[in-house]
Amino acid sequence: MSRDDEFNPFLNAVDADEDVGFGPEGAFAGLGTSTTPDADPRLTQSAFSATTAATTTATTGTQSVFAGSASANSGAARTEGTSDGGATATTATPAPKRRGWIFSASYYQQFFDVDTEDVQERVMNVFTAPHSGNFLEGVVKGNPDLYVPIWGGATLVFLTALGSAWGKYNTHKNAAWDFDASTVSLSAALIYGYVFVWSLIVYLTLTCYAGVENLRVIDVWCLYGYSILAFIPVCILATVPVELFRWLFTGACAALSTLFLMSNVRQRVLTSTKGSAFGVSFVSFIGSANFAFALVLKLFFFQYYYGH
Repeated sequence: MSRDDEFNPFLNAVDADEDVGFGPEGAFAGLGTSTTPDADPRLTQSAFSATTAATTTATTGTQSVFAGSASANSGAARTEGTSDGGATATTATPAPKRRGWIFSASYYQQFFDVDTEDVQERVMNVFTAPHSGNFLEGVVKGNPDLYVPIWGGATLVFLTALGSAWGKYNTHKNAAWDFDASTVSLSAALIYGYVFVWSLIVYLTLTCYAGVENLRVIDVWCLYGYSILAFIPVCILATVPVELFRWLFTGACAALSTLFLMSNVRQRVLTSTKGSAFGVSFVSFIGSANFAFALVLKLFFFQYYYGH
């Protein structure tokens, strides 16, 4: 046999009855043919269905693993079924606040867990609905913050010192500009002492003496911190060089802040075990103390006269 007559499976045609499993044609042809031509189609369909179900189960399990990891980071979720055939609705519940060691920064992070919309809503409640008395229950909703008591107090401290210097300059036209830095420390001691120290005394009186329950010290700090925001307009309006107007501005802002405090404290005092007589007298005492704070603020920083 010559070399030309030799059979080459890659060049010569292969009969249909011969084995096609050798060479590239047979290799690719084997992928498209079934080795069991007499197999029952119903068995083949059952095997395909079982394979599809197993694949779907594995995919669902993988998705469940990743969904479980995501839900652990974002808070628990509650799934509720409907009666029309399996449609479900998932309602996310807020994750519990993280707490750490009291001397760690993570512990105090929970007291600043507010965004811009929360702060705007709470500030608007002070100026638009001070009489509602639902600040802690309806607006704060169990999430009091120290953001405004600290930074709002700092804003009032610097505006008080700056407004005092500007009002003095407006009153004494011939005098040069003079800013007394000691007014910053004096206003800081007055404002922060009122917001944190005085409100702590109020809290101890309500809880230890009056027996008011479900009240935390941070609730009282938050309430007083937002109440002093009503005095920020005083720092601007009291610079007008007319003494009558300064008294009117201070009195109006003090009345707004006092109404906000009294209406919210009254809601808590109603649950006191000391009776209504104590409640009325204590709420009146809170209002008088707030007016006294406004009076000290006016006399110390916005009382100008010639020769002062």
